[in-house]
Amino acid sequence: MVEWQKKFGKQGLVIIAFSNMPAQMQRDLSKGMGINYTLAVWDKDKFPKPISLVVGYPTNLLIDRQGRFRTVVMGPMLDQLEKELMTALKEKPPTAKTSPVKPTKASR
Repeated sequence: MVEWQKKFGKQGLVIIAFSNMPAQMQRDLSKGMGINYTLAVWDKDKFPKPISLVVGYPTNLLIDRQGRFRTVVMGPMLDQLEKELMTALKEKPPTAKTSPVKPTKASR
């Protein structure tokens, strides 16, 4: 993921990695491993479906620029995810007049 962030970040890729580790542990791990993307605390009870339904790690969700789920890959099968990512990055971002994702109760 570090390499993807370096390679695709300027094209609009945003990586958020969720973990059940406490926030301070995540910060320490991030510094020690050179992680260059966002880490967040996983609390499945606070996420809307289908995100709250994730039961295995790692689970990779690709959400496109319009806020649509493009693919879900369970396990370390990043080749499959990268193919879909390349297609999604070629799409134009939404215009400033339209919001890519409608807010949910969980995000308010």
